Amino acid sequence: MAAPILVALLAACGDGSDIICVGTSSEACAVAPLQPAPSETVAPERPRDPEVGAGEGGEPAFLLGTRVWDDTTTTSYFHVVPSLEAGTGVRPDQALEVPGAAKLYSAYDLGWFAVGSGEAPEIARYRLGDDGRLINDARLSFQAYGVSDLWDTLYFVSPTKAYYPDRSGGQLIVWNPAEMRVLGSIPLPETLRDGYLALYGYAPIQRGSELLISVGWFDWDVNDAVLPETGLLVLDTETDSVVRFDVDTRCGGITYPVGMPSGDTYLVSSAIAGAAHRLGRLESAPCALRVRAGADSIDPEYLVALADVAGGQLAGEPVPGPGGSLFLRVFDETLASPTAPMVTWELTGRAAWRWWQWAPADDGASWVEALPPSTADVLWFQVDGRVYGTETTEDYSTTTLIDIGAESGPDRLLTVPGFLHGVSRIR
Repeated sequence: MAAPILVALLAACGDGSDIICVGTSSEACAVAPLQPAPSETVAPERPRDPEVGAGEGGEPAFLLGTRVWDDTTTTSYFHVVPSLEAGTGVRPDQALEVPGAAKLYSAYDLGWFAVGSGEAPEIARYRLGDDGRLINDARLSFQAYGVSDLWDTLYFVSPTKAYYPDRSGGQLIVWNPAEMRVLGSIPLPETLRDGYLALYGYAPIQRGSELLISVGWFDWDVNDAVLPETGLLVLDTETDSVVRFDVDTRCGGITYPVGMPSGDTYLVSSAIAGAAHRLGRLESAPCALRVRAGADSIDPEYLVALADVAGGQLAGEPVPGPGGSLFLRVFDETLASPTAPMVTWELTGRAAWRWWQWAPADDGASWVEALPPSTADVLWFQVDGRVYGTETTEDYSTTTLIDIGAESGPDRLLTVPGFLHGVSRIR
């Protein structure tokens, strides 16, 4: 959901060991013990409806993650379906059921997908059986690194290397997806701010062997505030060391980079940041920064106020759009208005956020008339090069998947019970 100046070098101590250090002092070393590769485990078999599943041979298969909750419990379901089109059958009684707010992880180009536990810092890798059944074949845990629960973000570098951004712990955990084995930890003390969560971007920007990771700072626990800064961490994935950490003080509340066909990447304020500004808890107005194609730093010459793009209205929450455009959520104060006292999530939860399409290259912008106003808390997914959004009922009892980038306009697809939080192609 809509949720975000020191230069420190991290160097490996010793001879390529699994001990990661800050600087060169041995007293600064943080020991990163290896976790043993777990033995193969298989999920209990359960019958499947022959009409629900992946189909035979090499037919497509998609995995949907949903959540259903009541006043006391949350339960997650993972559904295997042959299509995302409208009318596709979804049966909770045929799904993999996991307690808590479990996460769906995948790297389709690697043929890898997994479920993050909703009750422990554990990731369970799955494979798809010939009968469309999900089979758990390995697990790993981040508990030894101080992680208590999981976020829904992984950074994949290769079939044998990935990072888990531990926002609460201020570190990147290095692990091997093929072997399901933890390799070590990269502490990121330079990214921490007292009283604020360092929200590492939900996706990285890749520049060769380097990852560029945005950082926004949010306080959701005490003051419901956002810092008016954006960090950009440059990570060398070959040496697992921080090359540089920059901070831009012009814009804040950024959570997700959006790449363009040109290679440029835009860092745009989230809807939460827009709400915080509207409620007086973020100094800077919602805005957009840019990282140019091939560059590893924020363009100092580029800054766009989102109000200038959206006709003076409150805007935020970027979503990739077709043809070098991106979508924004724009708050329509003719439908609702902020009332004190209010917290940011109450404002983003108003069904008064309209869809706005913006082409940064030529500043063209327009309403997306085919999509009705909804809350700003809309998830989106990229599958097979297409961008999908969600439309959830106010009571979160059902969610409809929408192909928001379709050439003929937004296209409503399948509807699932509960809150849809993940979509992946697994075959």
